[in-house]
Amino acid sequence: MFRRCGFDLSPRQLEQFDILHGLLEKHTESLDLTRLTSFPDIVIKHFIDSIYITKYVALPSPLLDIGTGAGFPGIPLKILDPGLTLVLSEPRKKRARFLELAVRELGLSDVEVYPHMVTGRSFFSVKGVITRALESIDKTLSRVNHFLPRGGIIIFMKGPGAGDDSRELSPENRLAYSLETTERYTLPDTDFRRHIIVYAKETSSTRKTYSILKDLSATAGTAITSKENRTYKDLKKLTEVDGVRKSGTALVSGKKIIAEIMNRGRVPGRVLILHDGYSEDDDEMNRRIGEFEDSGSLLILKKSLYNEIDLFNTRSPLLVAEIPELKEWDMDVGPGCTLLIPFQDPVNVGSAIRSAAGFSVKKIIILKEAANPYHPKSVRASAGSVFGAGIMTGPSLYELPDMLGSAMKAVVALDTSGEPLAGFRFPERFLLLPGIEGPGLPPALKNRSVSIPLNAAVESLNAPVALSIALYEWSRQSPSN
Repeated sequence: MFRRCGFDLSPRQLEQFDILHGLLEKHTESLDLTRLTSFPDIVIKHFIDSIYITKYVALPSPLLDIGTGAGFPGIPLKILDPGLTLVLSEPRKKRARFLELAVRELGLSDVEVYPHMVTGRSFFSVKGVITRALESIDKTLSRVNHFLPRGGIIIFMKGPGAGDDSRELSPENRLAYSLETTERYTLPDTDFRRHIIVYAKETSSTRKTYSILKDLSATAGTAITSKENRTYKDLKKLTEVDGVRKSGTALVSGKKIIAEIMNRGRVPGRVLILHDGYSEDDDEMNRRIGEFEDSGSLLILKKSLYNEIDLFNTRSPLLVAEIPELKEWDMDVGPGCTLLIPFQDPVNVGSAIRSAAGFSVKKIIILKEAANPYHPKSVRASAGSVFGAGIMTGPSLYELPDMLGSAMKAVVALDTSGEPLAGFRFPERFLLLPGIEGPGLPPALKNRSVSIPLNAAVESLNAPVALSIALYEWSRQSPSN
């Protein structure tokens, strides 16, 4: 029967089809696998019908068979092409169990059974989709759009009575897909008429959704749903500076910042955190998320729990990153600008570090009064620069005069009573000390100071803004920096 239809199968392939037929005979009644019972009907309308499409279209691999039922057309296609990587999707539990049994009994490799309905939360790394399901073409195209890559194809196998609803596509699907093939044919030596329709994905957009599933073992990563969870309690501590100090890790917020940190590759990321239902359409970020999943370091948090640690309402990935060990400053005034940061506000600390990194300051000294540069607010304000800048720890602002000694002459302070910046020439080596609100700088540190002239209606600039202006002027005077 196969040979009459143009398929010269090997003894092993014929044996596998015979085993499959036996499994159908044994389990159809109890599992409601198929309405076909006669030998010729099963061979022609299940086996041969499943593989006959290969005469009209080349099979992509990996291939997803949606609504495969008892394994059609997926399993016969796998028997025909042993090198095919296949996913069999079947939400009905009895049939899914039969598929697992058939895969084992037939000795098939590279076959996955997905015992769920394919939805917007499903994601598959496949190059093609095939289906004999009865839903409209438009619905299936929408169903697979978020994971099918550009160039991927969808093969629709339709019967003779099925209408051609390809003209009823939504505007979105008309833009996303092009019709590649439409072919009507009759299986040889039968009156069994068939119709295949093939669409190709034209757009490159894909979207993967990470959700906490009812079957927690099927969830990508580790699901956390209780505030009593020990790991969650540890994450909560990272929103405060004490937790940062004790753990030696920092909480990084924002997709762009995290991507830049990962691309630099200098900061080990211990854990990546997503909220339940998070969707990602960036292929590179999905690859990164997959790396954390593979290493067992991906957490999916219930939304209410995630919101407690998403301090900036980013609704994007959060990264727990290791903090580099900060060396103590040896009081050396190296070439160029050495920045002293006294700010108590973590946002100001992060902003200052970001500006310093942008203007190529090689040494950044965090004075004792300053906020921790790895506080979540500092990390966010620095746009991740805290992980790549040359940060060191220094003495108290009030200890500086005694500890610097003769090097005090290298201090250039930013102060409203100082020399106008426009006429000031920065030395080859200096310590730049921005002013602080409240008590201001100790008088001993203002012997040489510069100011930024302002309209009389404004008393002073925000300290990080003034610092940025001063660093720009220094950079302008010394282009090599």
